[in-house]
Amino acid sequence: MEKSAVRSERITFTSTNQDFPGMAGFYKLALIFWTGIVFCSCGRPEPETAAGSDSRLDTATQHYIPALIGYDTLNGKQKRALIQQLLATEKGTQHSPYYYYVKGLQLDLAHNTDSALYYYGLMKADTATPDLYALQQYAIFNNNIMEENIVSSDKVSALLRVTRKAEEGKSTFVYLLYDLLAKTYYRNANTDKAIIYTDLYFKHNPLQNSPVIQQRYHDISFMLAAQKNKAWAMEEHLERAQELAIQLGDSLALARTYDYESQLYSLKKQPGRALESSRKFFNYLKQHNLLRKYAFNNMATTFIRNRQPDSAIYYYGLAIQWARQHPGSDLFSEFQGLAEVYRFKQDYKNAAIALDSAINIFGRNTAAIEAEKIEELHTRYQTEKKDQAIASLQTTNRLNRKLITQQRWIFLAASLLLGTLALIVYNTYRRKLLIAKNEKLSAENRKLLLEQKALQLQLDPHFIYNAVANMQGLISSDKKKEANAYLVTFSSLMRNMLELNRQDLISVGEEIGALENYIRLQQMRFEHAFAYRIDTNGLDTEALMIPPMLVQPFVENAIEHGFKNIAYQGMLDITFTAEAGQLHICVSDNGAGPDTDQPRAKKSLSGSIIGERLDVLFNQKEKIAYFNTQSHTAANGKGYRVDLYIPLITA
Repeated sequence: MEKSAVRSERITFTSTNQDFPGMAGFYKLALIFWTGIVFCSCGRPEPETAAGSDSRLDTATQHYIPALIGYDTLNGKQKRALIQQLLATEKGTQHSPYYYYVKGLQLDLAHNTDSALYYYGLMKADTATPDLYALQQYAIFNNNIMEENIVSSDKVSALLRVTRKAEEGKSTFVYLLYDLLAKTYYRNANTDKAIIYTDLYFKHNPLQNSPVIQQRYHDISFMLAAQKNKAWAMEEHLERAQELAIQLGDSLALARTYDYESQLYSLKKQPGRALESSRKFFNYLKQHNLLRKYAFNNMATTFIRNRQPDSAIYYYGLAIQWARQHPGSDLFSEFQGLAEVYRFKQDYKNAAIALDSAINIFGRNTAAIEAEKIEELHTRYQTEKKDQAIASLQTTNRLNRKLITQQRWIFLAASLLLGTLALIVYNTYRRKLLIAKNEKLSAENRKLLLEQKALQLQLDPHFIYNAVANMQGLISSDKKKEANAYLVTFSSLMRNMLELNRQDLISVGEEIGALENYIRLQQMRFEHAFAYRIDTNGLDTEALMIPPMLVQPFVENAIEHGFKNIAYQGMLDITFTAEAGQLHICVSDNGAGPDTDQPRAKKSLSGSIIGERLDVLFNQKEKIAYFNTQSHTAANGKGYRVDLYIPLITA
């Protein structure tokens, strides 16, 4: 793990005087910190050789282990010098696996990831050599998840399996995998497990007595404690980080502790002292030409907490000016912060202008993400088509060669064997035709899967458009607290949706969790004008599988068109039952019927998309998945009901 001089972009300010940044800010902090933007400026301590690994390594590679253990304590220049020294020790065409690992490190430092992965692949390591295996897997996983904001469950599971094998082999370098797991869980907003694996990293690090490793550990532990709002733990780690920074003579690390002090004082509701510490850190960055956008945002947030909105506006302006001079920077946070400050000053005109800019930026960002997802899907589809065409040609060529060979044998065979050989040729030809037919069917199935994913992605912009419209309604109604809470919950729901939409099928339990998040958003919007009930009738919701986002459009239709203009308490019922080999999902409400709300009687866009998804997924041969709608389901003649049937699918 590398040290960093930065922390979160603390830009949130509300009338409730929230005193500490949320998950989004600390998430950015951890990504920058763990990827090593700033190298430590201290010298390299004497490396320690790990006990228990010498018996598995020959004499020619012994010098690699202590050098690689001490690698994390070096700055960039020292790392390059060490790599050159290690590579120079091996000459000729036959290299040890450690040589390929060090070559990969050299390419990683040069930001040449593809070439680095090639050399890591040349290591040919397995669990029989635990140290090599741990190093190789760490390097490959680290490159594969480096740019991911959320790491998929498949990759997390694979990383855990690799770590268990390294533990079983008692690898010296298992601490690197613990470090990677801590970073992975932090990316996935699981702070508790990030703390567990950070402690394991430090406990198993052979250089845990090094001031550099200790200082880095307390830096990261402070951030994790801050994420949990544990002031006592923050104070403990801050004190140790300051002591170690002074001991190392590292001015950058010491300046960073001023930033930590600001966070601690903010948590303790001491904005004046927080501002004083923030100024120290800001002035250090300015003096050393290290100012970045986050520094201006942090100053603005601190001024807000100290009830100095004009100064906050000034620093937000500097952040916007800096971002425009550095292309690629996102200004959503800055304009959102400006809108809140102007609203605090009751300058609603400028607040509206800033908020409009923030919404426009959010829209552009969302559109860019959707375009990227669609392009990625198209690229996958085209690549798979080419692979299928190549495989088909290869199969045809192999079949033709075998037919020619068979014909030669038939020509040379005696008439007595002609009938037997003809039968063999016929059977062989028929078998090849069946293989070719199976391959064609497999290709068609993959095509249908891609079409299904494309239809699934069409629901995302439809849902995002409605959600943004809801948020605009709250803002227009000047419901500040509700709009802020809605935005936080909506952000959490979007992260959940992005993770679920990566999968072809999810459990019914995950679908219910996403539905509950969405319904709570709508309850906030309609001020709890309706209640809901979800009944699974004793089903094993973790074992039953369902396509993601299948039920949400029907729930959205019930809320939007059923509960919008009613004068009584609304009730939304969602039931899951198993009936004759099918999963029956019923969505019913006691809202307005089609006589009072004509759009409910029409065929909606989301309904059409779901119909197409059901056809692609299940109805290729016969119609086994469908949905029906009917009105007047409640006792008072009100309401609407949707019955959805799909095959029972178990994990």
